[in-house]
Amino acid sequence: MAGQYQDRQDSKIYGSRLIIHRRVDLDNDNFYFRAKVDGHTGYIRRSCQTSDVARAMMVAEEAYEELRVRAKGGFALKTVTVDAFFDGWIETTKHRLTETRYKWKVNVYARYLTGYLGRKSISDLTKKFADGYWHYRLNFWTSDEGQKRIVNNKLRAKAKTFSSHNVAKVPSFATLKSEASLINEILRAAVDEGHLQRSIKISAQDAIAKSERSDGFRDTFTDDEWRILTVNLYNYAHCRGHYAGKRVNAYHQLQRRMLHVFVLLASSTGMRVGELRQLRWNDIESRMMDDGQKRLVVSVRGETSKVRRGRVAVAHSDHIIGVLEAYKEVSNRTDGHDLIFYSERDDEVGEVDLSTAFKTFLKSIDHEGRAEGLRTSSDGKARTLYSLRHFYAIQRLKQSVDIYRLAENMGTGVTQIRNHYGRHVSGDAFIQELTKYRSKSADRKKQTAVTSLVDMLEAGMIDEEAALQAFKNVKG
Repeated sequence: MAGQYQDRQDSKIYGSRLIIHRRVDLDNDNFYFRAKVDGHTGYIRRSCQTSDVARAMMVAEEAYEELRVRAKGGFALKTVTVDAFFDGWIETTKHRLTETRYKWKVNVYARYLTGYLGRKSISDLTKKFADGYWHYRLNFWTSDEGQKRIVNNKLRAKAKTFSSHNVAKVPSFATLKSEASLINEILRAAVDEGHLQRSIKISAQDAIAKSERSDGFRDTFTDDEWRILTVNLYNYAHCRGHYAGKRVNAYHQLQRRMLHVFVLLASSTGMRVGELRQLRWNDIESRMMDDGQKRLVVSVRGETSKVRRGRVAVAHSDHIIGVLEAYKEVSNRTDGHDLIFYSERDDEVGEVDLSTAFKTFLKSIDHEGRAEGLRTSSDGKARTLYSLRHFYAIQRLKQSVDIYRLAENMGTGVTQIRNHYGRHVSGDAFIQELTKYRSKSADRKKQTAVTSLVDMLEAGMIDEEAALQAFKNVKG
């Protein structure tokens, strides 16, 4: 670099620790400074953004004083924007994430976080500024930026990344909690890497008053709605009934069949949407069970699971086996390593997103005069593909399926089952499930655990920690 120090001048105050110079490798006359700060390895180099030598030295010396103060305070000296930090951080942590989770973080950051945090120097972030995100977020879709997104969405034919086509204009409390979690992850990483001197944490509880928060639970389908849905779904996939006589090209026809299989498989296994999207033919097999019934067995790979743990999920209904076999006959991708559900455009094959197709299909079903058909419940709550997992759990609980087996099949915990799905089932169903462990031969520890759980359920007061331990004793 020495050969590029054209018109070099040392600071009269700091000597060679601070110099200004022009760069012969750049086509401009501006001065740049090079600073050496105690406690910092290497040099800090920045533009003075002026060609006047006196002005350049003044800018350099003011910047040097600021750098020394920051160094004493333990702050990072190099200016790194939140955008730049996020880009580096997400790539270094990508290997720990499923592809679905990685895409979610990137898309949420691109849609919301960058607009508020992106250009800010990460070392200048404060708790007050971070908390200001909630005002920005809650007013996003009425802001100029949000309105531009809505207008731009009308011009988009495919991708979802920056569009407003598939997002809620008023975010739920659960959505804000997820965004807070991502922001806090970024802030913790900034502390770990020395960009922030102390930790900063935000909470979605500061965004929405407790009295205004929704319960955050996905809506399910009633038995009658599910019957109507499945009949329409079959007709939709095979262009029959209400859907007959409509011109559908080959690719759209395949997507209809794909949606049919996806919905039935999701509702029969309780798998997460991201897990289903990454499912390959090698991951499924038809197996004869001990009860003499044939069941579809799905191997959920750890790298595709949200919790990064592999498991085996057994489909509740054997009907799905025939549906899958019929779909395989018309699919263009049937090798063992091929995706079962896929998108194929311009000879490129990848994961397919059927969320919009599912919503459009639900809207097409006329039910009880609802403006959006089965897209919404009777109380106006929206349904998505994730509602199918919710439907699966509720149906199995109503049928008194062992809650441990249910948790294992869904890749979640017993406490999550109780918190997120048990509310839809009367305490009697849980009590019936628990009391089946009672027998004359049962040991005293198990008897005590059962009694404790039954008492809690009947009283309607659940001590989660005590309940979890009791469940373990029952499972014994």
